[in-house]
Amino acid sequence: MIRLIKRIYVLVFLLLLTSVSTAQNAAQIDSLVKVAETLPDSLKAAAYCDICWKLRNYDPEKALLYGKKGLEYAKDMPERTIHIKALSYVGVCYRNIGDYDEAYNVYNEGLELALKYGIKDQAAYSYINIGNLYLYHREYTKADSILLHALEIAKEIKDSSILAYANLNLGRVNLELDNISLSKTYLAEALKIREERNEDWDRIATVKKYLGDAWITEKNYDEALRLYTEAIPRDNRLKDNDLLSDLYGKISNVFLIQKRYDSALYYGKRCLETSKLRGIDIRIKNASKYLGDVYAEMGNYREAIKQYEVVMSYADTFLNRSVEYGMSNYEIKLNQVKKNAEIELLKEQERTKTWITWSLSIFLLMVVGVLFWLAKTNRDKKRTNELLRSQNDEIEARNSQISIQRDTLAKQQKEITSSIVYAKRIQFALMPGSNIFKDYFSEGFVFHVPKDVVSGDFWWTFHDDDHFILMCADCTGHGVPGAFMSMLGVSLLNEIVGRDRKRNAADILNSLRELIKKTVNQNMNDGAKVQDGMDGALIVVNKHTNVLQYSGANIQYVCYRGGEEIVFRPTRNPIGLYPAEIPFQQQEMVLQKGDMIYLSSDGYYSQFGGPRNTLMKTSGYKRILRSFQGFDIPHQRQIIEENFFAWKGNNIQTDDVLVIGLQV
Repeated sequence: MIRLIKRIYVLVFLLLLTSVSTAQNAAQIDSLVKVAETLPDSLKAAAYCDICWKLRNYDPEKALLYGKKGLEYAKDMPERTIHIKALSYVGVCYRNIGDYDEAYNVYNEGLELALKYGIKDQAAYSYINIGNLYLYHREYTKADSILLHALEIAKEIKDSSILAYANLNLGRVNLELDNISLSKTYLAEALKIREERNEDWDRIATVKKYLGDAWITEKNYDEALRLYTEAIPRDNRLKDNDLLSDLYGKISNVFLIQKRYDSALYYGKRCLETSKLRGIDIRIKNASKYLGDVYAEMGNYREAIKQYEVVMSYADTFLNRSVEYGMSNYEIKLNQVKKNAEIELLKEQERTKTWITWSLSIFLLMVVGVLFWLAKTNRDKKRTNELLRSQNDEIEARNSQISIQRDTLAKQQKEITSSIVYAKRIQFALMPGSNIFKDYFSEGFVFHVPKDVVSGDFWWTFHDDDHFILMCADCTGHGVPGAFMSMLGVSLLNEIVGRDRKRNAADILNSLRELIKKTVNQNMNDGAKVQDGMDGALIVVNKHTNVLQYSGANIQYVCYRGGEEIVFRPTRNPIGLYPAEIPFQQQEMVLQKGDMIYLSSDGYYSQFGGPRNTLMKTSGYKRILRSFQGFDIPHQRQIIEENFFAWKGNNIQTDDVLVIGLQV
């Protein structure tokens, strides 16, 4: 009967422990502690040690309290294995807190017990723990020697888990010793074992991280980036913010080396956000270092200085470990960036001074030239006779007129160019940023490349408490005519949705068509009809029911749900005057979390390029969409961009390009 009660206690405790493994929160830990307190003394040691192990990376100080409790109960038990494990867990907590001396004492005590009682697997773990401490102290030769003991024991007892652990740390040590080939051999073996054992994400990700570091030393940045990216979990519930912060920082650094500054900046910011969640000084310091390096390379010295000053704010924290954490190097780097900022300011002032000098010189030359020309003309006039004077006057008048016309044309061309550039600023200011998608969607991206300065493609959004509305449109033509039509479209959509409060997708498109026909034809006195207009796809999402309405004018709706592709065909009519006009139809679906939605103009797949200089077509476009399903939004946009420019090559861009991606 007593044995049955013990089994029930253990079963309840293990069920609670499993639930904590994916979401560490105070309420669940408290529940786990309460169950542990009710267990018999013979089971409390293991229970408290398990709680300690689950908390070691998330809250090491709290984990240490439970580890010490488990150790007190373990000392009185005849089973020595749990006693040695308790010492190991407590040592890990001391290590994570940064108290390496105390960690060494506890690890060594566990090793002595394991050797005394012949418990080989625990002896191997103790060797690994002590080897790690030597690794943190940069005593790499000692670490290598200790870890080889662990590897020998693991091979002797044929324990694959310990074998993977020993190979991982031997890989790390040899990486520091610049034995790169040997390091990669150890790490590859560790990865193979852990993948065959189907171990937890963080264990496999840790090996990939160090393998990526090994490839970095050989300057194989693509392979390193692949390993770092694969190590990022696709399941957002898997949280080891310390490991995630390190991975984001390393990815940012690779992109910086490759001069892909936008991607480097994105992952640098994610590194800092994740570091703050973890709350470890060294991670926050490192994240600020990555961001500072990116901003410095981009020439944004003001932001670089801010980040380097954050790095230097930790100088007192790492005062006794300045060599290990490179604080003195970053004091030099901070001063260098400040000096670069001052140099850049002086250069700008010098450029301004040079421009003024050249402008004055050119003006004086023009004045001298004009004076010379006037003197010469006057001299020529005196030499001519009365018979030719009238002819010369006529020629002079004509030359003057031509000069005036030429100057007028040059001035008009400059004014037109300036106006178009300013129109671009106005047009893009009217289009919402991708952050607006977060009103309903978890993430989104916009890839927009005008053929000319201004664009005939545009996107428009509206949202209130109940609905989110998005329009992806492709106006007739491109450049200035297309831009005028796009601004008309934005204005009319604001009127239809904002003033008239229409929320039905088909009604909105039908109303937009009527207003466009009326607007572009109302002043045509000769009776001619203008057929300018636009193609478009419009979605209306009910925020409460998750029902999406779609209505399209020659632009289809594409959705990916898991491995399924869902396509809504548009009405084959433009939004404008059309001989065979039919009403726009509407289709609906209920959105689910994780759905990926794509809307685009035809500019992307109407581009000539590729090996045979042909059109990409919709089939090629959809093949690209299918290729990156499961990737995060920034990565998807990057693939969309890279594929377009790789396909286009040196060809002239055919049309404006607009692709919108949304994740529910």
